[in-house]
Parts: sequence; C-alpha cells; structure tokens
Amino acid sequence: MKQERRSSVSPCLRGLSVWVCAAALVGGTVATLAAQSDGIETDPIRCWWKTDRGAIRVGERFTIALTCGVIDTTEVKVIPTMTQLDPGALQVPPFEVVGGKRGPDLTNGPRRYFQYEYSVRLIGEGFFGQDVNIPPLSVTYNIQSTAGQGSQGRDQTYILPAMPMRLESLVPREANDIRDASPETFSAIDARRFRATTAFTAATVVFAFAGVLVVLSAIRVFGRVRQRKPRATTLAPSALLGGSMRALRQVKSQVMRDGWTAPLARRASTALRIAAAVALDRRVAQEVANGRPVERDGQIAMAAGLVRRRRILVSAATTPSFIGRQLENGHRGAVDRQMLEHLQTSLDTFAGAAYGRNGELDRTTLDAALDAGTDAVRRLRVRRMLPTVALRKEQWASS
Repeated sequence: MKQERRSSVSPCLRGLSVWVCAAALVGGTVATLAAQSDGIETDPIRCWWKTDRGAIRVGERFTIALTCGVIDTTEVKVIPTMTQLDPGALQVPPFEVVGGKRGPDLTNGPRRYFQYEYSVRLIGEGFFGQDVNIPPLSVTYNIQSTAGQGSQGRDQTYILPAMPMRLESLVPREANDIRDASPETFSAIDARRFRATTAFTAATVVFAFAGVLVVLSAIRVFGRVRQRKPRATTLAPSALLGGSMRALRQVKSQVMRDGWTAPLARRASTALRIAAAVALDRRVAQEVANGRPVERDGQIAMAAGLVRRRRILVSAATTPSFIGRQLENGHRGAVDRQMLEHLQTSLDTFAGAAYGRNGELDRTTLDAALDAGTDAVRRLRVRRMLPTVALRKEQWASS
C-alpha cells in the first residue's frame, strides 16, 4: 500500500503541473466520498426535467423546470456554470424559451438543489402528430476540494438526457409512464409556505384580540353581577365567635388595668350581642373596612382571610328581650338554653351599665357578668367548631 501511494504522488514530485496534481487530489476526494456513501447517490451533479403538463399544442406556452442537485459539503463543493442555464442564454431547439426565473435553493444532507423555471413554446407547422423532444442539455461544472487547498479541478460536463413531449393526443414512444408529474416547483412551494405563515400569524393576532375582548367582557359582566348580588357573610360563625371572645378578653385586660368605664361596658355588650346573634342563627352585619376606618359605637373590628387580610366591622342588633322571646318558644336543648340564659343575663347587665341613668358601675356585678358571658361564648364556639363532640356532651348531660 505504501508503494501504491508513493507511485501516485511521484508524478507530481517529478515536475507535473500543479493543476494536474490538484485535479488528481480532487478526484481522489470525490472517490473517497463515493466510497463512504453506503448506498447514497454520490454523483457530483445530477439533473432532471419536469413539465407542468403532459401534452402541448403548437404555439402554446408551457413551463419546464430544470432541477439539479450538487454535492456541497465542507470538504467537496461542486460548482456548476450557472450562466449557461440563465433563461436568456438557454437554447432548447426546436422550442423557444420565452422567459423564466430561478427559485430558492434547498439543502438536504450533502447536496444542494437549485431549480430554474422556463416558459417555453413550440412554433412550427411540421410537428403535428409527432413526438418532439426537449434536446439534451450540457451542464459544465468543476469540483473544488479542501484537499487541494481550495483549488478547482478541470471543467467537466454533465449531459442531461432529452425529454419527450406529446403533441395533441399522441403518447411519446420513449415515455415509460403516461401519468403526469406534479407541476409544483420550489418557488411555488416557497410562495405557498409564505402565504400560510402570513395567514397563521394574522389568525393568531386576531384570536389574541378576541381573547382579550372576551376577558374584558367577562370582567365587566362579573363586576355587574357582584354589584347586583347582595354581599354574603364574609366571616364564618366560628370566626365571629372567636372575634367576640378576643374583644371580651381585651375588655377584661383593660378593666384589670383601669377599671370599668361606660365605653368598656358598651364594647362588652357589642361582643355579647354578636355572639347571641350567632347562637340564634340571626344575621350579623358585616362591613369591609376600606381605608381602615375607625370603629363606631356598636361595632367590633375583625380580620378575615389567610393571605389577603381584610378588616371587617361587625355589629348585631340582638337584645335581651329578643333572647327571652326565643327562649320562650322552646325547641332548644338544655345546653343551648343555658348558654342563651347566660348571654341574656350578661347582656342585660352591660346594657344597664352602659346606657342606664345611674352613673355608678358595680365592678363585682360587671366582673361576674363578663366571666359568665365569656364562658358562654367559649362553649358556643366549641359547639360550632366540634358539633359531634358537643352533641355527645349534651346527650350525656340530659341523661
């Protein structure tokens, strides 16, 4: 093998021209590429004709497309002479080339494909009823390889065979298939792809605008529904009872520090009215405090929400006489009646101290009423949070 390599290189070393050496190296590179192709076509160039119709009439314009595939890799490039394929220079007698254009190049694997479209016609009276061939076409090319340091080899010629055409209703004798080939060309495919992309982009923009309009309409409709719909209870009964207990504990801590005052008695009365309304399943007024307004007399501020905390002002209009009427109606268990009685007594005591004409406040009586009311609210909250356990305790107490 070393002897063969020495014998192939020795002519170059013995004084042959550089161009001969470059051509030999280019040929070796193409041969190597052909040997490594594993069944893939490795001709440096390959061309074929295609027409847009199967039969023509004399004087009628039709389109023929010339498609060529050349090797175009980093190691080997096949460079055809494009000027001879220009529509103004191409000669295909007896056909006349009226015009033409070149489509976009396509790359697939090691090959680059280019395509020319020619508008052709046949003029002559002696061709009726005959088979007329598009004549063979010679394409000149050369091979450029990195093995020759970018040098080009000698010009070579690729001969494209003639293509038979049918005139009127005759089938060419050399045709092997009477089915017409697809008239699609590279430029037509590229134009259709561009139109599809433009249409898809326009449709996406239109659908996006439509989606925005739908969202805005839904927000507007939802806002109107929320305005017409009465505000539902924001805080659950257990949360209302928990807020009442916190208010009573705050009152007790202030009483231990400063003693009883009329505002503290009114605040304790408000907390007990809210708890009694929950116990009687009555409506509790709730107002979302926008801008954190101050509490008015008869209101207690409570917090709602885990992530987005809101401040809600809660109030109720439950009176001791209303609780008494509910107790007279019956239909309540022993535990419920006991809690309601404690709430009624405590509420009556605080209402008298807060709004009575006697300005003196009996601390012992108010402390006892506060403790009894707080205990009743706590038990009521446990029943609301754990109804099953509370029911068992009630059954055990009644038995």
